[in-house]
Amino acid sequence: MKALLIAETDTTETALVRRISPWGFDCIRYRSALKALDNIPEIAPDAVFISAVDFPRHWKTLVQFIRADASRNESVIVLLINERFTAEDADKAVYIGVQAIIGEAMDSETDERRLADVFSRYRALPSEAAQSVEAPDSERVTFLFTNPLNGMIVTGKVERLSMTGLRFRPDVPSGTAELVSGEILEQCSLKVDKAIMHVRCQIRKNANSLLLDFLNPGERAVSVISSFIGGIA
Repeated sequence: MKALLIAETDTTETALVRRISPWGFDCIRYRSALKALDNIPEIAPDAVFISAVDFPRHWKTLVQFIRADASRNESVIVLLINERFTAEDADKAVYIGVQAIIGEAMDSETDERRLADVFSRYRALPSEAAQSVEAPDSERVTFLFTNPLNGMIVTGKVERLSMTGLRFRPDVPSGTAELVSGEILEQCSLKVDKAIMHVRCQIRKNANSLLLDFLNPGERAVSVISSFIGGIA
């Protein structure tokens, strides 16, 4: 499936690819709204992500142009916003055909659930329940990583496993207290049943538990995780 991203910011593309690649999307990006308009008919995207942050004056035109030719089932439209986006703007967006509004950083579990919901509703993807497993059996799913600040191995419990990442509670939370959002964990080991995989992760949030996003997990990891979740859901 094809996803079209209309955004100027590189970090937006990075965040989006991390979110949607496990669902089978290839991302095509345009920095220019005009070039995107010219090429949308040829691309025929299954989903369009528009940055209202980068294009505060043009996002309405983009949405209306897409909706003139594509129904909600043909192209899902998602608007990426920041805190300046008002409730009035949201009402207008929904009225003209936007199906989901999420934070540009796409860094919350709420955003992840919202995307899973809209795609399962309009694009026949697995439901959110089939995209993650809460509190997987610790005998079947284990995770550990090397703390990049001190080289210590961090062990703990996987509280939630999804196609895009996991929620992990360290055995000794004080040992990871200095890790910050955005930190890359290069040396991580994820074991699902008998499959042991090296994965790279990025910290989305560090509270009592660590919210971690997979970075380009690879076909094998995606296949193993998908099979595990599918067998549980």
